[in-house]
Amino acid sequence: MVQESKYQFDEESVAAIMHWAETEQLPKEVILSESEHIYDTSLYVRANINDIKQHYPDEFYNPAIIRLYRLKEFIDNDQ
Repeated sequence: MVQESKYQFDEESVAAIMHWAETEQLPKEVILSESEHIYDTSLYVRANINDIKQHYPDEFYNPAIIRLYRLKEFIDNDQ
């Protein structure tokens, strides 16, 4: 049974989330969950974007896209 994702992985959506991550004013540090403490969000964003740019549309790298979506959700909910 395949679980439907709430995230979009089409080229336009992926380009939009990468653009958001590159242009958003992000805090230096973010705690997404008890086990996810991002000490340097700019490094985190760059690492995920580099993975996406190098491997998209390989589905194995969708977690890099999901990490950007989750960061956006956190930032949007924090404001």
